[in-house]
Amino acid sequence: MTILLIRQASPQGAPDLVPAQLAGHAVFCQDCSTLPALLACLDQARDSRPDCLLIEAVHVEPAQWTEHGQALCAALDALPVPYIEMAANDDDGLDAHLHPQHAPVARVVCSSGRDDACRLSLAIAERRLLSAAVGV
Repeated sequence: MTILLIRQASPQGAPDLVPAQLAGHAVFCQDCSTLPALLACLDQARDSRPDCLLIEAVHVEPAQWTEHGQALCAALDALPVPYIEMAANDDDGLDAHLHPQHAPVARVVCSSGRDDACRLSLAIAERRLLSAAVGV
């Protein structure tokens, strides 16, 4: 059982605050900083079927949304697992640009920084996984 965190690449030398396990599930990270990279990560997630998926929204220029938005929306809609979206502000969120049918189970907008957004998203994922394990 796994949790996949798709995030923007960490700045050089930044400590990785992501735990190796959460609620008994292994946590894996994939870094991406462009919409094409996010598409590739979502394709891998669709094939590997993690138990939970956390996606850090990528801040990109409007031209990337125009070029890759439709494919990204289709990739989100094709996910077989729930996902939690993290964003630094409302303007960066995937839903703000794409309006997928397969919307996130939670959307964390945290202007205090990516570490806080990641911690909160992991806490939400942990609660959902623990609830699912006990059948609540």
